[in-house]
Amino acid sequence: MPSDIPQLALRAQDGASATVALDGAHVVSWIPANRRDDCLFVSARSTFGTGNAIRGGIPVIFPQFGPFGSLRQHGFARLQRWTADASRAHEGSARFSLTDNDDTRGVWPYAFHCAVAVDVVGPTLSVAMTVTNSGATSFDFTAAFHPYFSVRDAFSARVEGLRGCTYRDSLRDGQCFPETDAHVAITGPLDRIYYAAHDRVVLVDGDRSIIIDKVGFADVVVWNPGVEGTRSRADFVEGEEHRMLCVEAAQIQHPRTLAAGASWTGTMRMTAAATT
Repeated sequence: MPSDIPQLALRAQDGASATVALDGAHVVSWIPANRRDDCLFVSARSTFGTGNAIRGGIPVIFPQFGPFGSLRQHGFARLQRWTADASRAHEGSARFSLTDNDDTRGVWPYAFHCAVAVDVVGPTLSVAMTVTNSGATSFDFTAAFHPYFSVRDAFSARVEGLRGCTYRDSLRDGQCFPETDAHVAITGPLDRIYYAAHDRVVLVDGDRSIIIDKVGFADVVVWNPGVEGTRSRADFVEGEEHRMLCVEAAQIQHPRTLAAGASWTGTMRMTAAATT
C-alpha cells in the first residue's frame, strides 16, 4: 500500500502485526507471530484512497452485501474514510468508527454508528463489526468481512467444514444446492454463499491452514474469480487468481433488523496453523 495513504500499523509484543487503512477500516496486511509471510493478498493493481475499493485485504461490507439491494456492489462502508477511535498499536489493538454523513444519507437514509475492532496477537487476527441504530427508524442490513487470503495456489487449496450446508451458486443462476463433499475444492471460478454455515471452517493450503471462526454471522462465502475473472477486472493482474482465495463471514440470507437504539455484533477470528 502506498505510504501516503492514511494507515495504522499494529504490532503485538510477540511480533504479530497488522496494517489497517483508514479508508474502509480495511486490514491490508496480517503477519502472524508464527509466520514470516503475509496471510493476506492485495493485488498489485489495487487502487487506494477514499472512494476506491481496495482489491484484497479484508474489506468491511456494510450495509449491503453484493448486488442484493439498491446500493452499489457491497455498499458504502469500504469506500468511506473511518476514524481511528482508540489504539494500542504497540499491543496489536485498534478501534475504528463510521457514522452516517451526507454521503451515506444520500443513498441510505438511516442514522447509524458502525465500529470495527482489530486485534492481532500470536497466530490470530480478530475483526469485529458492531452496528448500532442511532436513529428513530428501524432498518435492515446485510454485512460481511471479505478477506482475501494469500495462498500458494488456490487451485490446490480446499475449504473444510461446509459439508451438509446448502449453498447459493452465483455462477449457476443463483440456484441452491446441498454441499455433499467433505471439502470444497477450487478448480476454477467459484462464487458460493453457504447459508446457515457452521461457525468453524478451515482453509487448507498445503502444509499450512487458516482456521476461521465466526460469531454473529450466519453465512460463509467462498469466492475465487478464476482466469476470466482476473482478466476482466482492471484492478487484478492476470494470474492472480492462483494467489488468492476469499473465505468470508457474512450475514446475507436473512438481513439483520435493528430497531432504534439496538446493536448487533459480528466477529471473525482467523488463526494461522500448520496442517495436522
